[in-house]
Amino acid sequence: MTDSYTFAKRVAIAALIILLIGAVFYMLGRHGYFFLLVFAGILLAVLFSGIAEWLQNKLHLKHSLALLLSVLIFFGTLIGAFILIAPTVSEQVQEMRQTIPSAVSKIQGWLESFGLGQQLMKRVPDNMNEMLPASKGIFTKVSSVFSATLSILADILIVIVTAIFLAANPKLYTLGFSKLFAVRHRRRILEVLDKCYTTLKMWLLAMLLAMTMIGISTAVGYSLIGLPLAMALGLIAFLFAFIPNIGPWIAALPALLVGLTISPQMALYAMLVYGGIQIVESYVITPVIFHKTVDLPPALLLFFQVLLGILHGAIGLLLAAPILAVLVVVVNELYIKDVLEEKHKPVTEV
Repeated sequence: MTDSYTFAKRVAIAALIILLIGAVFYMLGRHGYFFLLVFAGILLAVLFSGIAEWLQNKLHLKHSLALLLSVLIFFGTLIGAFILIAPTVSEQVQEMRQTIPSAVSKIQGWLESFGLGQQLMKRVPDNMNEMLPASKGIFTKVSSVFSATLSILADILIVIVTAIFLAANPKLYTLGFSKLFAVRHRRRILEVLDKCYTTLKMWLLAMLLAMTMIGISTAVGYSLIGLPLAMALGLIAFLFAFIPNIGPWIAALPALLVGLTISPQMALYAMLVYGGIQIVESYVITPVIFHKTVDLPPALLLFFQVLLGILHGAIGLLLAAPILAVLVVVVNELYIKDVLEEKHKPVTEV
């Protein structure tokens, strides 16, 4: 009787895990953008809660006051960094807008020296004005940009408000979610939710630390070799470091183009500096900083990034890694430990 009950329990848990994962992929495909916004709010709430917990431990504050300080610290840091580096970065970005087209022109001239390049260049319009919208469509384009800007601002506001509500009273939402399950499973569900929170918190803090180290080292390295626009390129490297696998390749392209405006040698030096930083990040920084968080298989992460990127564009690509981290924890805790490995646990008589 006990064996049949244990077998039925394992089958039920396995079926539940499969249904949950299937539901996640279905909702990501059908209504993914909404759930990605919710997850972004959860991720920001985890950051607020992590800072608040640290303040509570160090200063012995109440949770509400610690949370208020954590929000003020977060946005104060963003505003302070913007005030400090915005003038320089803005000037360099404006210069970059003039520099990169000249680098593209040099690449076009280099391609035209080859047969295949000549065939490719024939497909590029000689008059770049042909690529601009007709005058009658300018108003439509401006309206679209305005609408898109309002939509982005509204999404950001939704994420911030969601994060503050979740961080203000996390137990209200975790206990409410656990009540969707049978009473005998609620304690285990709360344990898994706590594990997901800890994983996200450690992953997020480690990622922010790694991003800061990559951004600073990139800016310093470019400055040492005399590459122009070093601070702007360092900021680009900092931002795209949040996207594993794909982000570093995107961040390398502007540096390559800026280097080509000076000489092929400078472009080579820039790539060597950036490649060296990425090697140190992959084999030194990441193993040391991320040793307390979940280990995401690179191939699985790349597949998941491509999948969410195809389904939901930039926001899917941005949130693929933390979403996969949560899925790995859920599968490991509820399926591998509770189903596959349960039969190896010693049976104790009560």
